[in-house]
Amino acid sequence: MPRLASDRAHRVVGLYGDPTVSWSILLEAELGTAAPDPEKLRTRLAAAIGQYPHLGVLPGIEPTTGAELPAVRDRFAAQPYERAAPLIRIACCTDEPTLLVAAHHGALDGLGLLALLGILLDVPVSSAATGIGERAPGKSFFVSALQRLAEALFTPPARIAPDRAAAAAGDVFVARHEPRLRLGAAGFVAAAARTTEHWNRAHRARAGRVVAALGASWRSGAAPEPVPDSAFFRLRLTPDPSAADVAEVLRAQPPEPDFPARSSRLARLGTRLLASRLGSTFLVSNLGVVSTGDTVRTLAFYPAASGRSGVAFGAATTGVTTTVTVRARRKDFDALAAARLLGEFRDQLRS
Repeated sequence: MPRLASDRAHRVVGLYGDPTVSWSILLEAELGTAAPDPEKLRTRLAAAIGQYPHLGVLPGIEPTTGAELPAVRDRFAAQPYERAAPLIRIACCTDEPTLLVAAHHGALDGLGLLALLGILLDVPVSSAATGIGERAPGKSFFVSALQRLAEALFTPPARIAPDRAAAAAGDVFVARHEPRLRLGAAGFVAAAARTTEHWNRAHRARAGRVVAALGASWRSGAAPEPVPDSAFFRLRLTPDPSAADVAEVLRAQPPEPDFPARSSRLARLGTRLLASRLGSTFLVSNLGVVSTGDTVRTLAFYPAASGRSGVAFGAATTGVTTTVTVRARRKDFDALAAARLLGEFRDQLRS
């Protein structure tokens, strides 16, 4: 069973999945109460895995401290999910009550992480995210794959200009807490596109063909379950787009087709060779307004960072606070550069 769950999770990533990244998504919850007992966390997680066997092997609960948490986050994000190994990683910080939950994106999507957080904390969790419902893909996977191949070869999407070139593995993570933002998906995508243009101008790089990846879910967040049910859109944007511009594109654009059940070795090799040209300029994923009662003070969501730039913008709102994040490749951005990129994103959101 562990091998079956692991195979399924890796298969969900599909042909579009960049094989050079770990596909680990993370949710960092700053708690308004004392950190839960690790044994209770393990017992609740074991019950969840019994009900949802696709979650794979029961992992240990890793104790940590506030000072050690960044290193644990880096490891949870970078370490590959080996076959038959746990698909979930959990760390509990007691001195600064925080719960860090990571999972292979093929086992859980963003709303699935929220559902797992609720199970671990034994509290109801919901999101105001509506999901995309019955919207059908506009083309077959085969046709879409051919179009993506042609795009990668001849007209690859713009790239967010790297701030450096370093021999560094893994990703860098930054987060900022802002007064509650009332922007929909289109507003977040527009802000990320304008951030790209401003950033590239400052780095004397072009941003001519911006293609946004928008993470979404087929279901609403009203009663999330710990399952993978993600969808995504690829949006070709005009320069300096407004939220209204993006909304118009989004209304006309169907979601990308689901991945096939199987992929060939040749296809995986092609994806690896073209990884630097495939994908989108950036990814944006917003978990929406999340309700946890008084249990969680802030939520930092870090989606998978792949594509040409390896940059993902995340967002989640709890109470009166919206936490926006940037996850970027460490070889292209150090912590200071990622913080500047996030600062530009925050300014665009405010404007």
